[in-house]
Amino acid sequence: MKNRWSLVVHEVTEQTVNIWLGTLFHDCRKPIKVNVKITDTNSQLVATQSVLKAEWERPFSDIKSQRFCKLVTFDGLLPGHDYEVVVSEVFADPKIQAETMLSAGTFTTLPMSIADMVNGFTVGLGSCFYEEFDGGHVGLAYETLVKFDESTYRPHIKFLTGDQVYLDIGWDSLSVIPKEIRDRIANDYALHWQALRGAFRNGATWFLSDDHEFWNNYPLVKGLSPFIQALKIPSVKDAWRKTAKDGVKNVQRSQPVRVFTIANELSFCLADLRAYRTTRNIMPETYFKDILNWVKGLTCPGVLVLSQPLMVKQSGNDDRNFVYYEKQYKKLIKALHDAEHDVVVLSGDVHHGRISTVEFSNRDNKLIEVVSSPMSNLSGMSSIATSDITRSSRLKNFPPITVQGVENCKISYETPWKVTSEYNLFDIRYLNRRTKEHFCTLNFVKSSAGELTVTVRAWLVREKDRKTGLPKQDWLKKPMVFTLT
Repeated sequence: MKNRWSLVVHEVTEQTVNIWLGTLFHDCRKPIKVNVKITDTNSQLVATQSVLKAEWERPFSDIKSQRFCKLVTFDGLLPGHDYEVVVSEVFADPKIQAETMLSAGTFTTLPMSIADMVNGFTVGLGSCFYEEFDGGHVGLAYETLVKFDESTYRPHIKFLTGDQVYLDIGWDSLSVIPKEIRDRIANDYALHWQALRGAFRNGATWFLSDDHEFWNNYPLVKGLSPFIQALKIPSVKDAWRKTAKDGVKNVQRSQPVRVFTIANELSFCLADLRAYRTTRNIMPETYFKDILNWVKGLTCPGVLVLSQPLMVKQSGNDDRNFVYYEKQYKKLIKALHDAEHDVVVLSGDVHHGRISTVEFSNRDNKLIEVVSSPMSNLSGMSSIATSDITRSSRLKNFPPITVQGVENCKISYETPWKVTSEYNLFDIRYLNRRTKEHFCTLNFVKSSAGELTVTVRAWLVREKDRKTGLPKQDWLKKPMVFTLT
């Protein structure tokens, strides 16, 4: 039963942590009592909370099966400290004294200053995970990095920027029975969360959603994909949309905009560009203004985490990216151009990994974009959607559309600028050349002189370094290093 339990460390602050626990499988019983214990690095008990049988909640409101979860919040923790969390079942029979461990994980609280972290503050970045042929590679690679004896590379927190599940892939998606639609979505979550448990239980995770958390090009129903034709039936669409929304809200716990800052050294803003969009806007103006206000108010370098990248060509009507929503896109680009500090954009979605930089004319600030996609490639007929960005296909100038007050600038792609791709004619699982499966880390270091640098590394989840046992670095000889001002 242990591997059917989910333990997800969600957001942390300097003193708090949100722990999400439960099971997304339909055939597990509810424990009468579960203890959640936090210990420090010396194995000293810090805090305990219990979850009783009556307190479990349904992650999917219209599914009455045994799938259940609970969010537990701990406070009073120390900033920049490492902790372990253990979830154990307590039996009702007083003759059974021992507790049975269901799952365990680790996390680090946010530091008061980046300088407080011996090897800097490291952020993980990933997107696009298709479970079918993953075989546990992503979770194992991430957990290996977290638990490596030397903490030089260890990510403290991570951002997953969308497509953590693919709800619109598979012939069973054609079902027109609402109950089967709801169960299929819940089962997809169960399998994906089981496969990714090594990543989810180690280090805090901020989730953003993208279209495959719902269906391709959500909220629109466009295109000829056979997997989504049933959405043209109102009852199918209603059941699918409501259950998918439950997954984003109750399992991934994504929100429109979230902001946090470490001292006055580095500020983060996360924006979900999918779950709240309409036919006219990428998100309601109320939320979008929060992003603009964050950019305009920066008093230190910023990290903007998005469901979709900025440095891409404008898409068409059938596959709308951020650039398609010109009004809001232009506002954000103008704000980034006018910002008083550098901004690093983190994203995924596009099925390739790359780094690109823009230095605005007559400005001291720059824009850096890091894209990490995919963690696990689509397979079968769906693998034709893979992407291998090349020198000829990459965007040459930025912004890709005219933005008043922003001069068109050449995009810099310093070597190494992309994650390696591969193709094997005899591997029938994948029909196209594809980007190697990976996730990235960004290591922020504050020097004694006050200089802030970031080192970007890409980790290949299916390849292992024989000397260290870690996943191989794609840019081992020259990881990308930037100075942020």
